Amino acid sequence: MSETNRLLKIRDHLDKFLGVYVGIAIIIGLLAGYYDFKWVALNSSTIKTLELAAIIIMIFPMMVMMNFRGLGKALKNWKLLTIVLLMNFVWGPVMAILLGDLFIHNSLLRLGLFLAWLVPCSSMSVGYVGLMRGNIEASTAMVAITFLIAIPLIPLLAGLYGAAYHVHVSVMLLVITIIEIIIIPLIVGIPTHEGLLRKMGQKRFKEISPIFPTVTMLGMFMIIFVIFFGDSKMIVTHLQAVFGVFYAAIAFGTISLIFLTVLFRGLKFDYWDSMAGVFPSIGKNEGTAIAIAATAFSPMVAIAPATLPVFQVIFLITYIKLRPRIAHYYGVKGRDVTFKEDMYVTHSTAGGGK
Repeated sequence: MSETNRLLKIRDHLDKFLGVYVGIAIIIGLLAGYYDFKWVALNSSTIKTLELAAIIIMIFPMMVMMNFRGLGKALKNWKLLTIVLLMNFVWGPVMAILLGDLFIHNSLLRLGLFLAWLVPCSSMSVGYVGLMRGNIEASTAMVAITFLIAIPLIPLLAGLYGAAYHVHVSVMLLVITIIEIIIIPLIVGIPTHEGLLRKMGQKRFKEISPIFPTVTMLGMFMIIFVIFFGDSKMIVTHLQAVFGVFYAAIAFGTISLIFLTVLFRGLKFDYWDSMAGVFPSIGKNEGTAIAIAATAFSPMVAIAPATLPVFQVIFLITYIKLRPRIAHYYGVKGRDVTFKEDMYVTHSTAGGGK
């Protein structure tokens, strides 16, 4: 097996079983922290250091992989871009408010849910679009531009949420946090990306690129473990509230996917562009949300984005499994859908498609 295939295999394995590994990190963290809470109480500074290390491990590779070269093309596809922006910065926060009020009674958990659905899509969304045989080029541009727009919108909307719900949100601390964990890594990550491309060439860089999402996922597992380990006693006492996050997540995923699928078809988008809009709208960047919540707020706020990857994977993978049916709903003939260069064609796996 070649080096590239090994890297792809590891990345795809972690991606496929993301929810399982997140669940394992949560359970081990809870059990270890709860049964050794005296050590936790005496070593809070060590736990904070581990959180910071996990955030760096998780965030920096994500920034190295951000591709901003397609921003111009995203602006040309303004209808798709408008829907993706509205879904990320209007639909997501509004659903967090409605479902949070319905299922979650703890105000800090509701704030965490709001942050989790305010921070927009991650580069993993592009991978899901690829699995759906969607327009990868368009989805990459959507991810890049929504990420840039999110930088000023996160503190603004979080501040408005805090004022409306009488929850203390230090906008200045939030701005400083975003500078530390998003802007600075981004400033370093972009030239690192370009430098690696020049030094290695596009082909070699593509071969090693699975390393970056793999490291990001490992960093996510680490910070989720540390959060649940360091605050296990508090989480156990609020376990019922955590179940509310589960109900809200499943409702959000189900309603949002059905709504977007019907909307894109009603607006006469083709299947491929629709998939390029669905996943950047629904698949949230929980890693960044965890980092913001853990750094700028209390640990309780980080619980929602830390548990959501488990549930997010469930409805996104279910949607991917329904790919032939969804393609058929959009009028694509044959049992499956594939693409060739910039032109997309369909084929039947049994050889009977047209």
